[in-house]
Amino acid sequence: MMLKELEQAVEKQKEHIETPVATLFKKFAKHRDVTLVYGDPIEVGLTKVIPVAKVRYGFGGGGDGAGNNGGGGGFQINPVGVYEVTPEHVKFKSTRSKMTVVLTLMTCGLFWLIGRNMGKFKKH
Repeated sequence: MMLKELEQAVEKQKEHIETPVATLFKKFAKHRDVTLVYGDPIEVGLTKVIPVAKVRYGFGGGGDGAGNNGGGGGFQINPVGVYEVTPEHVKFKSTRSKMTVVLTLMTCGLFWLIGRNMGKFKKH
């Protein structure tokens, strides 16, 4: 008798845990093709432009044996650039500005110099 009750409790717990997770999988599964990263092509004359984005997503869920369950998830989509396709060439054009790249490299270099000089002061 005790074993049967335990099995029923485990099945009930499984049901509560799987329900929110299964729901989230279904919602995210319909967006799993490449159009999530590569947008629909836009054609203007002989030129085709294909938007490109970096996509991150996560989700989770859970529940307890008392019927309480929940779940959640989220998307983060950042534009990266576009592919420009013409009869003559295919070219990627980034949305990141060159100034951002230069400033990032300069900041990293500055921190490296400061860290290197701090090590010299500690030795003395």
